[in-house]
Amino acid sequence: MKIINSLKNLKDTLIPAPLGTFFPNAESTFNKELFHELFDHHPDAVFMIDTNGHILSYNHSVKLIFGYEDKDLKGEFSRYFTKECQLKRNRVFQLVLEGKAFSYQGEVLHRNGTQINIEFTYIPIVNYDKQVLGVYCIAKNITSYIRNQNELIKIQNSLENAQVAANIGSWDYDIIEDEAYWSNQTYKIFGIDKTEDFVPSFNNVLSYIHPEDQEHVRNIVEKSIENGHERYMTEYRILHRDGSIIYVNETADVILDENDTPVRLIGIIQNITKSKIAETRLSASEARFKNIYSNLEVGIWSFDVEKKEYLLLSPGIEDVTGYLPEDFKKMSWESIIHKDDAAAYSNIKTKLKRGESIQHRYRILDPAGNVRWLQDQTIPVLDSCGNLIRVDGIISNISEHQEYEEKIRHLAYHDYLTELPNRRWFEEKIESLITCIQDKKNQKFSIIYLNLDRFKNINDTLGITIADQLLQKFSERILNILNDSSSISRLSGDEFGIILWNFINLDEPVTLARKILDAMKEAFYIHDFEIFVTTSIGISTYPTDGKTKEVILRNADAALYLAKDKGKNNFQIYSSSLNIATYKAFSIESSLRNAIKNDEFILHFQPRVEAGTGKIVSAEALIRWNHPTWGLISPGEFIPIAEKSDLILDIGDWVLIKVCNYINEWKKRDAPLVPISINISAKRFLKNDWVINIIDFIEETHTDPRLLEFEITESTLIKHEEVVESAIDSLKKIGIRFALDDFGTGYSSLTYLNRFAIDTIKIDKSFIQKISKSDSDKIITKSIIFLARGLKMRVVAEGVETPEQLVFLQKLGCEEIQGFLFSKPVPEKEFQSLLKKETLKPSKYHSQSEAIANRRKYDRVSLPLPLRAEMTLTSIQGKKVSVGKSETLIEDIGLGGLRFLTNINLPVRPDLELQFDTRVMGQNVQLIGHIVWKQEISEVFQYGLQFFLNEKAKVSIAKMVKKLSVQLHNSSGLPDSAFTEENPITYIKNIK
Repeated sequence: MKIINSLKNLKDTLIPAPLGTFFPNAESTFNKELFHELFDHHPDAVFMIDTNGHILSYNHSVKLIFGYEDKDLKGEFSRYFTKECQLKRNRVFQLVLEGKAFSYQGEVLHRNGTQINIEFTYIPIVNYDKQVLGVYCIAKNITSYIRNQNELIKIQNSLENAQVAANIGSWDYDIIEDEAYWSNQTYKIFGIDKTEDFVPSFNNVLSYIHPEDQEHVRNIVEKSIENGHERYMTEYRILHRDGSIIYVNETADVILDENDTPVRLIGIIQNITKSKIAETRLSASEARFKNIYSNLEVGIWSFDVEKKEYLLLSPGIEDVTGYLPEDFKKMSWESIIHKDDAAAYSNIKTKLKRGESIQHRYRILDPAGNVRWLQDQTIPVLDSCGNLIRVDGIISNISEHQEYEEKIRHLAYHDYLTELPNRRWFEEKIESLITCIQDKKNQKFSIIYLNLDRFKNINDTLGITIADQLLQKFSERILNILNDSSSISRLSGDEFGIILWNFINLDEPVTLARKILDAMKEAFYIHDFEIFVTTSIGISTYPTDGKTKEVILRNADAALYLAKDKGKNNFQIYSSSLNIATYKAFSIESSLRNAIKNDEFILHFQPRVEAGTGKIVSAEALIRWNHPTWGLISPGEFIPIAEKSDLILDIGDWVLIKVCNYINEWKKRDAPLVPISINISAKRFLKNDWVINIIDFIEETHTDPRLLEFEITESTLIKHEEVVESAIDSLKKIGIRFALDDFGTGYSSLTYLNRFAIDTIKIDKSFIQKISKSDSDKIITKSIIFLARGLKMRVVAEGVETPEQLVFLQKLGCEEIQGFLFSKPVPEKEFQSLLKKETLKPSKYHSQSEAIANRRKYDRVSLPLPLRAEMTLTSIQGKKVSVGKSETLIEDIGLGGLRFLTNINLPVRPDLELQFDTRVMGQNVQLIGHIVWKQEISEVFQYGLQFFLNEKAKVSIAKMVKKLSVQLHNSSGLPDSAFTEENPITYIKNIK
């Protein structure tokens, strides 16, 4: 700047006139020489430039700095500027021409091609009129300065980066001025923005220190300054701008002047928050561990295998075992283990040598001789050669836990009332027995199902308390009969199951069953009540009667069902006593689930007619199952099975869909339409969404709801009062009618009839079929009809089969009739034909035997009284079947076959082989054949059987028939006791 000022003075002094004017006097000459001396020998490059930017003159330094020769300097020198520098020069030059001096830095290309940094200073040359005549330019080479400055910045940045990486800040505090220089990282540590108007004075810095640490920091800094050379190191907390607390470590040295007076403090500050937190946590962890180690009620131990001594025994050892840690210096651990667990303990320890950790439970004896359960986890430590050198472990006393666990297990596997094992234990025991003996020959076990007879009656009459005590005493009595190879479980309610295993005699299950029946002959005495109770028993044996748990249990249940069916208070064995009816029932049950999928169901329709005119006013949709083996099966055979599961819901849905589809088809064909009634299961009412689904379905299919009637039973009303009432109200609003089916057989009262919006009452057929013989049934029927009239309900009489029944009902004013007298249930096409007639006439129920007799190839002997026989199924569809025998009646017999009565519904098919065993004239006779025709007579089935006979058998049968015919012709008496004197229909109905 001094040089610049000198040049300004020279300019004003030496060049008062325009450029090129000579200096007028000696003094001026002297000044001019002096100027030229300065101009030529100035160390910086000096130019004189006209207002157009052309060089007028320059000193020698120009060539030294830029390297150019005289010829290169002609014209505009700015052509050697970099592009950016040229732009700067043009802007500055314009300002200088306005009379202002300016400086700027730029880059110029040296003649050798390198780029040099230049600081340019432009000074305008003006006359007395302040007119700019030219420009002085001083160009200073600052390349080395810029390079050094860049290096300093790089060093400074490296230092700052290093501080960031180490989370360390540096500072320099001027004690005299009370002002400090902080590195960037120092600002970051304090959370202060460097651009803020913050002066790092002592008091300002102190305000950022935690209040609890401020006095300590003040004292240590002041003491260090006071003592002079003393360095200080300290830790304190900073209140960061973001509200967090930062832990820092600070180190500082005092700088003295030539008089040994402290003038500066230079220091570093490091953020140690993470390490401090870790240290605090470690310290807390150590304290916690020490606390846990000293007070935890578990034993922690470490044992040196080579030296055979304990390296560590925590105080908790005493709490767990009862022994002091020092006691184990005199005795071995194995010496306190319970003798029953010692072998298992030794065996599992072998895993430690292989480097495997072990975790096990066992018992020990404490100093008082009491048993304690321990949980032991042991971890092995191996050396580099794989040798076991140390074991560490933790043991805990789990006696109380073990006791609770045993209680929970007992509750999980035992019945709360009788303390017997429950169904869960029962089924798991069966599975374990199956697993144990699957690969062993000639080993078996038996399942015995027991069910108390009339238990519900006892529960209802004497109360639940007496009933519960009866179950307890029954359990105790059975337990006294059993041995170590048998167990009884309470499965549910009054149902019990016995598992019998490890028996040698094949009749052991039967022997046990007889003992149980004998034991039930003695009364139970409960609260002054003398109670006699019997039990029904079903037996199945693995693997004879099934090779899976499910099959063996199902077959035991089948045998129990058979025992109840035979009058209760008896036992039945599955393999030898399962008769045709039971076999069929279980065959049906096993295939029922696939019936809908296989499209085996069909619908039949039974018309309901006006009693007086015979006009068809409605019809009941009745499902039938076209079983691939048993032929057409009535709902009475499979609906009770479906009711046990949710299959009944699927079947009900199928019926509703099918009926609605039929109604819509009939409507499209302009066929006659009448309301169709559908039976609704009680289970359906338990589904919350069924009413909505039905309404949606009817709307989707555009079915007229007035053509639908839902039939429900009395028991449905009683069991599900609220949901039934709600459903009836909702569905009646859209036009669906409701009928009460099988009325008179349930437990409904006038209250129920008055409460529910029932449209129709259907009198059960059991009353209708007896009205011509039973006065009580007449009175009940009459009362129901009068009751319905009073409640403004329609009445339908079901099961009307005779003209006498019809006349009686007409006299009483019964509106509708349903029964075989007008029509049996018929397929859809036949039903449509009936509808076209509009009215039906009553027809007498005819026997087909006369027409069938005309088709017989051989004459038969008609028996005056039916002959009792035992029937069994031996083969069906080519498969041999082994089932028990069912009682039946033979009505006639001939060379070609026989006619018989039974309550079992059998299919007419040539591949179903039946065997009959009977006695004729004192001799045992066995007959085999297949059914060729059948008809139903009052719920009893009549069949025609064709024999399978070779020539030898034909001769034998012919002789027997001839003798029988002669004896019957010559004697009015009965041939032998094989004949029954009862009415055959009644007799068959009463067979269980």
